[in-house]
Amino acid sequence: MEEHQQPINKNGFTLLETVLVLAIVSSMSLLFIANIVPIYNQKVLDTFLDTFEKDVMYAQQYALVNEEKAYIVFVPSQNKYTIEGTKHGSILIERKYDSRIKIEAEVFSNRITYNPNGSIRASGTMHISYYKQSFKVVFYLGKGRFALQEL
Repeated sequence: MEEHQQPINKNGFTLLETVLVLAIVSSMSLLFIANIVPIYNQKVLDTFLDTFEKDVMYAQQYALVNEEKAYIVFVPSQNKYTIEGTKHGSILIERKYDSRIKIEAEVFSNRITYNPNGSIRASGTMHISYYKQSFKVVFYLGKGRFALQEL
């Protein structure tokens, strides 16, 4: 009697080949994830600085156009700042920022005031830090301009 043997299918992968491919994919994923964290942290800082610059310009323009004082009020304990007008007495903008961003005012008392003509009430310096990066924001007397410098 002849025994019928089925031919062995050689199109599959062995367990060793599968484990090897899985190990390579896992190590590549780990490297990818390890590189994403610094990129994310840089984007958090870049987004904050860009938004902050635009908000400062908005406060100045609001004061100039509406011919009223505008305030940028910092509340570090709540990780936020607001832009407020005087006539309406309302908060125009409220921005929350990452809790790891630290804002310290040297001359200002957590408030920047723009006069109705768009000039700043008092010049001063602020320090913004996030992880190992530090920036200095200098507000100049006169036209209310400011400069952002990396330290």
